[in-house]
Amino acid sequence: MKRALGGILTVLAIVVAGVLLSGCLSVSRAAEFFPALQSSTRSRAGNIRADWSVLTPYVAEKTTYRYFSPYSGKAGLIPNDHYGALLPYIGAEMSLSGYVTDAIPLYGLVTADGQVVTAPIYTEVLTMYPPFLLLYRSGDYGGHARVTVAARDGSWARDAGDWREFIPFDDHLAISRADGSVQVLDADGQVTANFTRDALTPFLGDGYQWGDPSIGYIEGCALSYEHGYLTAAFYDEDSPWGNYWRYECFLDPESGTVTASAPAHWTPDDGWDYENPPEIPGYCYPEEVRDLVNGTLYYAAYPDSAEREGDWTLDLLDEEGTLLAEDCMTSSALQWRPFVADGMLGTVRDGAFTYADIRTGKVIFRYPLRTNSD
Repeated sequence: MKRALGGILTVLAIVVAGVLLSGCLSVSRAAEFFPALQSSTRSRAGNIRADWSVLTPYVAEKTTYRYFSPYSGKAGLIPNDHYGALLPYIGAEMSLSGYVTDAIPLYGLVTADGQVVTAPIYTEVLTMYPPFLLLYRSGDYGGHARVTVAARDGSWARDAGDWREFIPFDDHLAISRADGSVQVLDADGQVTANFTRDALTPFLGDGYQWGDPSIGYIEGCALSYEHGYLTAAFYDEDSPWGNYWRYECFLDPESGTVTASAPAHWTPDDGWDYENPPEIPGYCYPEEVRDLVNGTLYYAAYPDSAEREGDWTLDLLDEEGTLLAEDCMTSSALQWRPFVADGMLGTVRDGAFTYADIRTGKVIFRYPLRTNSD
């Protein structure tokens, strides 16, 4: 009996120690369930004393969020007029193998006051096309991800269909599709123009497909917007415009008409409209960061010491170059630069994504990262 009892106590001590060290049970909770272990545990074999007081009690990380009602969950964005501005958050990481990185982020949507609208189900949330959100979700759609086009405030949402390119212009969004058509949406999600393949074939030929040949679509026809017109052009080194593009037709989004000739006084853009960032004393490689809600300009930049010391910590500065937040670059490969939204700084830190007020540091939203196995 003594041998059996001693064996049981030894096994019990090992099990409890394993549970404690795994972070599943705090010392105080262990003492509650196993009063005999409050101060020490003796083994029959050698009077080995285990001092439980030296273990640090497990404290769960604090979360700061609540769910919007009704919650869209994994179903994707459900339109609602009461969200206000919708912000992206990184809520999970998807593990990968045989790829350039071990994990990629999964995004969800949250309101500016910290109410979760969708679960982290999107592989990308593009916000640079005001007033639109482009929500990318894994799933084959003619070799492309499924994309939902939505209002920035979530008041409407619609499937982009079998898309090929998105061309934003003047609070509108043109979508070229696999069937050769082009659809134009306004800021309310309404179709304001629809150019069918039948309307474009006389200008582009029977076999055209949308896709910029300069980025891999060898026989693609590139759709772009220049000076009030959508243009369809093929790559041509002998272009009469001198820019390697042969314009085949011009689509007027206001009238819905297509013409072969360029409008009077029309000339193509001469290249990228890009301005070099300003020089900020004490910093290098500054990059613009726009507030996703109000458009306020910030800069993310590295201290001059970064390149010299190999310590690539990213700081957030205002438009005048005043330091607002240090070390915004996180150890997570899930985020390459901080989000700024509604005066809040959004970063991945300590296993969670956080939005905190830039000026006061008050945490508005904190969501622990999940994995695709959770």
